[in-house]
Amino acid sequence: MYIKDVAKVISGYTFRKAMEPDKNGNILVFQAKNISQGELVSNTEELTKIKHEIFGYKNYIKESDILLVSRGMKSGSFRSAVYIAKDKNVIASSSVHIIRVTDKKILPEYLSLYLNSQEGQKSLSEEISGSYIGSLPRKRLEEIKIPIPDLKKQKAIIDLYRNIKEQEKITNRKKQIKETIINSTFKNLINK
Repeated sequence: MYIKDVAKVISGYTFRKAMEPDKNGNILVFQAKNISQGELVSNTEELTKIKHEIFGYKNYIKESDILLVSRGMKSGSFRSAVYIAKDKNVIASSSVHIIRVTDKKILPEYLSLYLNSQEGQKSLSEEISGSYIGSLPRKRLEEIKIPIPDLKKQKAIIDLYRNIKEQEKITNRKKQIKETIINSTFKNLINK
């Protein structure tokens, strides 16, 4: 199946001039820099707030939308994440594509994980246009083929990924504790 068979791809909003942050703004802007590969977007505090009128614009980011960086230089730079925050006044900038799953036989988190995988990144990189900083046109993104196992397998892949991420956090925490112990040991030796 192709992405266009299971999802609607929406290009991010193009501003006519540079965005001016405004802490009293009415709109939050999701930019490529806000995407951490494979992470769920549950917090909007890091997003740029602007005051902007967008008449007739309907493509606000919705819960379960997949956000994908639309520009990059090489494989691995087209990160994606799933939006799970509750905020309704969030738009994507032109550096981000919104992928809105329309078919119940595919889970948004599974599709995002596939796009972040080595195979997914390879497929994305093959569709880049431009020489130095390539862009991923919406039409080409829609034509990317994706493997769609049954929902049970998709959930198992998601659970496996979450488990691996949790183990990485535990490993990093152990490393920090060991470094703290050795640093404290030397500090105590010096202070004696």
